[in-house]
Amino acid sequence: MTENIQNEPQLQMTVLGAERTASEQDQQLLTRAQALLRSDPHFQALKTPALSRAEVNAGQADTEAGYLYLRFEVAGAVPQEFWAHWGKEDKVSWSSGQVTVKAGNAGPPKLS
Repeated sequence: MTENIQNEPQLQMTVLGAERTASEQDQQLLTRAQALLRSDPHFQALKTPALSRAEVNAGQADTEAGYLYLRFEVAGAVPQEFWAHWGKEDKVSWSSGQVTVKAGNAGPPKLS
């Protein structure tokens, strides 16, 4: 079983719009997006957030906003939703729910 950085069982990602399974690159994006969220003070303030859904939108490029949908269940609160993609820098935007993960090193080819 694949485990994430918190040693919690990781969900099986669903790929919407294509007959394929999640790629290694998709798995890397998920892992790195979770790491960014877990290091964010706003996310840390949530009461026991647990990833309940991870869906790849195969109709979009992995560098476009909305490529990877993440839903976290939060005890006693409204679920929190985010959309992750590869980009030029790491960034979590709480107003839009976008999580940009810096491309390069362990991720896809560097963006120009």
